[in-house]
Amino acid sequence: MADITAAIDETAANQLLDTAIALIPPQSTSGSGSLGPFVAGYSASATFTGGNVDLIAPGTIRIVDLQVNWNLNFSFGFDLSTILPDFCLPQVCIPIPCVGTVCTPKICIDWPTISIPVSFSDFVRATADFGLSITLSGGVWTVEAVVQGVPNLQFGPASAALLVAIGAAATPILLAIPFIGPVLAIAVNGILAVIAIAGVTGFLGPIISPFVSGLKIPLYSQPQNFLAVPASGPNDPDVFIRLDSVMATITSDTEDELVLEVDVS
Repeated sequence: MADITAAIDETAANQLLDTAIALIPPQSTSGSGSLGPFVAGYSASATFTGGNVDLIAPGTIRIVDLQVNWNLNFSFGFDLSTILPDFCLPQVCIPIPCVGTVCTPKICIDWPTISIPVSFSDFVRATADFGLSITLSGGVWTVEAVVQGVPNLQFGPASAALLVAIGAAATPILLAIPFIGPVLAIAVNGILAVIAIAGVTGFLGPIISPFVSGLKIPLYSQPQNFLAVPASGPNDPDVFIRLDSVMATITSDTEDELVLEVDVS
């Protein structure tokens, strides 16, 4: 039997997890991805808001409607060569007496790639199962809830507004290109319409999913040598107890509870 036992029910677990999740600092990442024919370099950040906790014996904490609040800054590269046909001025040769044949150079237009910056924020909810991890490292006992697997992220309809944001950012830049600007704007917005929500999900999933798949929620942390009674004078030194082992489980005897058991010496 453990020397110290502490238990909380699901109501208290909701409060504990909400507080612990709120204290997780913003997470960030960067990289590149593709949205249809377009390539984008991005930087993304995410914070979390707790959902409803369901304690499942013997060791699963399920959080329903865990909310991931994300912000995305990226720059899309529009390769105009994928939209506009290659265009070359033909070579013309003219015979000139006493000189020979003189030819004009063959001139081809190399369509550039235009970078368009876009910023977008939204949130996504997921149901995630967490296991209990107990470690002793550097003289400190730590209990964490560690996500098990990658939950299915349900991107809401608002994420489809990402296409609108891209179109809104691209249109004025493309319209400013002489002669062909209106054609480019129409073509790009047509491509974005074809991409639709499935393309947005395919773009956002690999960016946002790693934030959740690596999530750890701290539940308990104490030094192995725990200060039980502080010194009250020069002849009354600090009193320490040693936490020999720490166990965390979920029981469902009378009600679902998260139980922490500690053996001391």
